[in-house]
Amino acid sequence: MNYSMNLSLNVALHGRIEGEATFCETSRFIGITGPSGAGKSSFLRCIAGFEKEAKVRASWPSQIAPKEAQLKIGIVFQQPLLFPHVNVQGNLGLARRHASKNAISIEEALTGCCCSHLVHKSIDSLSGGEAQRVAIARALVNGPDILLLDESLSAIDSQTRRKIYRFLHKLCASSLLTCLVVSHDIDDLLLFSDELVYIHNGNIAAVGEVNNVIQAMFQYGGMESMETPSAVIDAVVEHLIEPEAGKIAEPDSSLNIANRIYSVMALGQRLYVSEKSLTPVSAYSHTSPESKDAENKPLTNGQPVRISIKASDVSIDTNVSETSEKTTSSILNALACLIEDITFFDSHQQGRVLLTLGIQDTSAQGSDNDKNGSQIHQEPLYAVISALSFHRLALERNMPVVARFKLL
Repeated sequence: MNYSMNLSLNVALHGRIEGEATFCETSRFIGITGPSGAGKSSFLRCIAGFEKEAKVRASWPSQIAPKEAQLKIGIVFQQPLLFPHVNVQGNLGLARRHASKNAISIEEALTGCCCSHLVHKSIDSLSGGEAQRVAIARALVNGPDILLLDESLSAIDSQTRRKIYRFLHKLCASSLLTCLVVSHDIDDLLLFSDELVYIHNGNIAAVGEVNNVIQAMFQYGGMESMETPSAVIDAVVEHLIEPEAGKIAEPDSSLNIANRIYSVMALGQRLYVSEKSLTPVSAYSHTSPESKDAENKPLTNGQPVRISIKASDVSIDTNVSETSEKTTSSILNALACLIEDITFFDSHQQGRVLLTLGIQDTSAQGSDNDKNGSQIHQEPLYAVISALSFHRLALERNMPVVARFKLL
């Protein structure tokens, strides 16, 4: 077993997958995406040791796999593969028998994977999504150092899926667990991944920060799967809003999660976002994942959050005087941008144009400011509009525009 400061994986399986991926020392939740048949599952199977003909060189950081310990890898497939002869509690109990010292409790796994209510159910009575939740909980109870998830949340509804991803991300932050997650849902991966891997035609085509990998996907012909690419924006919670009165709510407001709307600041510009569309950004620390009660509390003022915005949800306004602070539109969210790039879709997608937008950072002033006095943020926003709109608005590169989108 090799050790280094960073996690590094070099995999070769003839005709299926080849390439190397090296990650930052702090990256513990790693997303893996790419077209169907590209080699994503083969990549995980090689790491897990299921492909005997594969050549795998891996360097594991010592904090993940201490030199005196045997590395423990867990894998959960799209099909849960639960033991049918015992119920949910029995499945977790069997996993607990051979657990490592870093394993979490059965109760914590059930709560984090949203399946406490299933504990006494038989396996054949579970739905597909319920079985997937139990399979992930079972894997966590066993205490792996590395957890590989191969489309393991695909049958789970989006709201529950994001709760589980949030729990896993917090678990990675508070323990020695590292997760590698294969998914076609790029929005989920953008929100929760510390780094992203893009696999294309059997090759590891791009590795790195999520926004950089998204741009690489275009270069590698990932346009089909990225017709409506998403952008991730980092923001800070300003305050909770009373949705009916439109005023600042008290910090101890009794509003339930479904009705919570926040004012957040992104690059000096104000946005209004529902709680379900905000993902808290927590620095890695050795603290326990938040309790269920803490999870239900409103986000705190000043808390860093992450927002995912689909290109299909973004419209373009050339009236740059109307921002979210001064508008006659019901579409409250508006970001001042410059058009950085223009891409026309292939012939079978005629009539649509992809705009890459640089967001103006109105909170920063300096020598790199643009002609309007606002610095352009390096991570882009995307918009897909009709070619008719593109030509009628006479859009062009370096043109200032306002990107609008509804409350998320």
